[in-house]
Amino acid sequence: MKLLKTGIATVVLLGPLAFSNAAHADGFYASTFTGLAFQNDQTSSGGGDRIDISLDNGFVVGGALGYKLPVGGFRVEMELAYRENDITAGELLSDPTIAFSGDNSSLSAFGNVLYDFDNILGIATPYIGAGIGIGGVESDVVRQNAVNDVRFGGPTRTEFLYQGIAGVTIPLGDTWDLFAEGRYYVAPGVDFDLIDTALNTRETFDSSYEVIQLQAGLRFKF
Repeated sequence: MKLLKTGIATVVLLGPLAFSNAAHADGFYASTFTGLAFQNDQTSSGGGDRIDISLDNGFVVGGALGYKLPVGGFRVEMELAYRENDITAGELLSDPTIAFSGDNSSLSAFGNVLYDFDNILGIATPYIGAGIGIGGVESDVVRQNAVNDVRFGGPTRTEFLYQGIAGVTIPLGDTWDLFAEGRYYVAPGVDFDLIDTALNTRETFDSSYEVIQLQAGLRFKF
């Protein structure tokens, strides 16, 4: 009986504190982030030809509005981000003398679902997540030092997107968090055009757009 009374007293005394912490842990937040974007080498094929493009390390910037659910470790958020990578080399299989320059870029809007693994690393909280979205994907590539204008890309494509997320959160106080994460961003089934303005020809090439992002940011909890 004495043990039971002690347990009840502990719950009465510490229960409000625990509820307060839990309530503070959930709720709305806003975040902003920036980092490096590594786009995989891009191979595009069409009309019996192929274009191979290598890209330099680029950048990503973005932000999100989210909500941490009061049950479990789940969060949901809406994210807007932009990433860009410069072309370092490009080759058209049928004409290796054509050297390409320019950049690839994408502006995206995502809905993400994330799960926080609370209370397993002490001060740091690892998390994983996934997102689906829609956005513009653009390849703005031109031929270097050419008499005629050869371009690869065409108009911005609006594409279905998905991404995987893994990261870690470190609290900086009651309202601010620091986080670092990696993301794998994919626009499946994207295609671009090879346009020769002198010959007035346009050929559509099946292509790809895959980016690995290493980024860090701050999260403000309302």
